[in-house]
Formats: sequence, structure tokens, C-alpha cells
Amino acid sequence: MIFAYRSRGPLPLALNCDNIGCFSDTVSRAPGEVCEEFYDTLAPLTEKHEVLYTAWETLNHVLELLRSLYQRLTAGGSTMEQAVQSGIWVAGINVGDRILQMLKVVILARLLSPEAFGLLGIALLVIAALRQFSRLGFDEALIQHENEDVDAYLDTAWAMKIIRGFVITVVAFLAAPYLAVIFGEPQAEPLIRVAGVSPLILGLQNPAVMYFQKGLNFHREFAYQVGGRLVDLIVAAAVALVYRSVWALIAGIIAMNLMKFVLSYFIHEYRPNIEFNVEYAKEMFGFGKWMFASAILVFLYGQGDDAFVGWFFAASALGIYQLAYRFSNAPATEVTHVISRVAFPALSKVQDDSEKLRKGFLRTIQLSVTVAFPMAAGIVAVAPQFVLVFLGDQWSPAISVMQMLAVWGGVRAFGASVGPVYKSIGRPDLEARIQALKVLILVITIYPAARAFGVNGVAAVIVGNSFFTLPIHLYYVLPVVQARLGEVLELIAYPFVSCVVMAISVHTLDFYIGLDASILNLVFLVLAGASVYSTMMIIFEKLSGCEFAELFYVVKQGV
Repeated sequence: MIFAYRSRGPLPLALNCDNIGCFSDTVSRAPGEVCEEFYDTLAPLTEKHEVLYTAWETLNHVLELLRSLYQRLTAGGSTMEQAVQSGIWVAGINVGDRILQMLKVVILARLLSPEAFGLLGIALLVIAALRQFSRLGFDEALIQHENEDVDAYLDTAWAMKIIRGFVITVVAFLAAPYLAVIFGEPQAEPLIRVAGVSPLILGLQNPAVMYFQKGLNFHREFAYQVGGRLVDLIVAAAVALVYRSVWALIAGIIAMNLMKFVLSYFIHEYRPNIEFNVEYAKEMFGFGKWMFASAILVFLYGQGDDAFVGWFFAASALGIYQLAYRFSNAPATEVTHVISRVAFPALSKVQDDSEKLRKGFLRTIQLSVTVAFPMAAGIVAVAPQFVLVFLGDQWSPAISVMQMLAVWGGVRAFGASVGPVYKSIGRPDLEARIQALKVLILVITIYPAARAFGVNGVAAVIVGNSFFTLPIHLYYVLPVVQARLGEVLELIAYPFVSCVVMAISVHTLDFYIGLDASILNLVFLVLAGASVYSTMMIIFEKLSGCEFAELFYVVKQGV
């Protein structure tokens, strides 16, 4: 039944009471009867109070716009349209998640010391190591699987994930005392034990959530990811305000994983059973073994520096290093993460069409560098203002580390764009080999760099390593996608030059004007940098004929 406001004519958006339910779950009357009574009560008020009617009208307009936007972002269509729609949803997930995470860090950085963040870093580092060294790669195997319906595999995957989570929890509990001694931080022992429960909680969640990535249906994952992070923020901030302890950080993480466990069964109707099929397990592990190898190498390279800093320096140094990483890599890395998550299933769908694979790869590169490069360059330029304004003087040693790792974030935006190609064509071994080389370089160089230059030396090794392996990525991937080196370099050159001009302009503006550290001045510098970058890209577009604006047209068409 559809009802509209009768005295003043129909409302801009009629409410469908059968869809809303009108509290029909909690009362015995039919939904229509409740809505009739609701409108009979509301009508005299709207006739008497024009403001209330205007507010009601505005609310309906907003709801109509939101409903229209939701329908457009879930409408499906071609692979390109689905990829763009999914990209927008993944961007929403990651932006929401990152904003909430940064808000938590900013709040807690004022309440807790760098040492507290370092202790948390040690605990999470241990759990991350256990998870990566036991990674099964089953989700990636099912996403890459040619069949859209992989329900038959889910129970086996779920059983293996539960076993894996239980083993990690037990190992973390038993090994915690020894690991705390290795890092020289006895306070980390109970933190490691409690944090070790997280993998078991995540192992119990609904295995069907991987369908959202496989089918490019990320809109249902939005509540799953952002809802968990929101609980993390609320719980961590509340505990920190009361106790001013590192346990606030642990409490937030456990609460987040519990929320994700609950939500996973609300957002997908599949209900798993504990069953195990040996043949299904072998098939999934056939693909997953390379994801397992790559995951270990990614951990050793991506978090081996954290482990070294935690061991070689004090916990406070690890806290500074990890916080610098979070803020410096957040924008560029999240952009890359969004594109990679969408590109993998999208490119998997066209893996047998060489021309579509080539065009998809080039668009992925172009979009990555056009968006991520200016974010990384902007962080380099405004890092001093940002740290002093939002984090405080106690975090000032993080400024130089943040600037160097921001450069790394920009490089990763390009390098990580080729990863989905390896996986989409069923060759994750190529990525594993490159990661092995990165780990070897890290092992050889990190100790002398740390002794000579401290934490800054560690950051410099990470940046240099990524630059060194970029040509190797291109050597492997260009023949696969049948693209030319000149095409890729042209896509990179214009955003890179624009970013250099932007960073120099912002730094010069800050230096010569002598702006004080304040939110207003920080916003001014960000806007100035964005203006310079946009102007440079427009100039290059006019001079070179490269249609960078076409990227945004593609996104608009996908929506």
C-alpha cells in the first residue's frame, strides 16, 4: 500500500509501507493500518507548521536521491560498468574505514604515548606473521575460479579457516612469553595472547562473503567493513578515555572482529556446515599455494621492517614508525587497494580476451598514478604541518619518516597495479618471485642502513627497494598484456611532473610565507596543492592530447 500526505497534495516521495514495515515486527496490526494512523497524526501538524512540512519535503527529496544513487550503483551492466560501480563501493568502504581508523589514531595519539602504540604494534605484528605464514589462499582461488557458483567449496574452506584460526590462537598464547623476550618488551606478553583470539573469530565468519568480490557486488560489504571499524573507534576511544591504557587499542580490535563475525551472517544468506572434501581442498590449494608463498614474502617485505624496528630499537620507535606509515601511505595505498580489489575479478573475467586485458591494464595504471601520485606528493609537502596540528610535538620524529614512506606509497600505487594481472591470468608465481627478490634486498640492506641512519635509514631502504623492482614488474607483465613500454611511461610522466611542481609550490609557499601550524593553514596548503596539480594536468592534456578527463567520464558512465 502506498500513502501520501492528503491535505497538502502528494509528498515528493511516497512511502511504501509494505517495504518499510512501519514497526510491523513489533506490533500486531497490519502495516497499512499503522501507516494510516501515522499520517492521520502527522497531517494536522504539517498543516499547522510550515517548517515541519518543509523539513518533511526535504527529507523525502534526500531519500529519493539516495535511493536513486543506490539503484544506479547496484544496477550491474557490462564488466566495465560493474567494475566502476564496484570501485565506487570499494572506495566508499576504504575511505570510510580509513577515516574512522585515522580518527581513532588522532584521538588516541593525544591520550596514549608512542610506547603504547609500539606495544600494540608488536602484538599485531606477531598475529599478522602467524596469519600470513598460515595463509591458505582459498578466497583468491574461489574468486579466480571460472564458475560463478562455488557453494560446493565453501564448507571445506570454512572448516580449514576454523582450524587455522584455532591453531593461531593456541600458538600465540604459548609463544607470547618468548616473543616478548625477543622484542625486549615484557608488557607485550598479555597483549599478544588476547590479540591472538582475533584469527579464530575471523575464521568463524561466513565464508560466503568472498562472493561480494567475486561477483563485483561490494555494496553489501560496505556495512560489514565500515560497521566493524565504527565499533573499533567507539570501543577504543571509550576505553582510552577511562583507562589511558594500551588495552584500549586491543579492546577496539577485538570488538571490531566480533562485529564483523556477526554482520557476515546478516549480509549473506549462505549458512555453512562443517564438512571437508579432500578433492576440493587440493584444488583450492593448487592455486592458493602461490598466494601462500606470495603472502609470506609480502609479509617479510611489508612488515619485516616493522619487526626489525621493534627488535633493533625501542617500542616507542616502532610506534613512531608505524604511525608514520599509517598516515603517509593511507591515501595512496587505499587508492591502490580499491583499484586492485576491483581489477582482479574484473580482469579475471576478460583473461581470454587479449585486447580487453591490455586496455584494462592500461586504464588501471592510468587511474592509479593519476589519483595516487598527487596524494603521495601532497603528504610529503604538508607532513610537518599535519603532525604538529593533529598529533602533537611528541610525534615530531615521525615527520621525516612520514615523508619518505609517502614516496613509497606513490611507487606502490604503480607497482601494485600489476598484481591483479598476475592473479587474473592464473600466474601468481610471478608476483611471488618478485616479492622474494624484495625480501632478499631488504635482508641485505636493512641492518647497515639502520645502524647508520636510524629509523630514517629503514624507511629509505623500503623506498629504494620499490624503485629497484619496478622495471622487473614491467619486464614480466608487458608481454602478458601485449602493451608497450612507451605507453606505460607516457601514462606515468604527466602525473609525475605535475606532482613535482605541486610539491615544490606547496613547500615554497609554506617556507616563504612562514605559515604557523594550524588547521586553517593546513587546509590552505592542501587546496593550493590541489589547484596546482589540477592546473598542470589540464595544461598537459591540452598540449599532449592525452585525455585524462576521460577517466572521470568512464567513472561517470559506470555510475
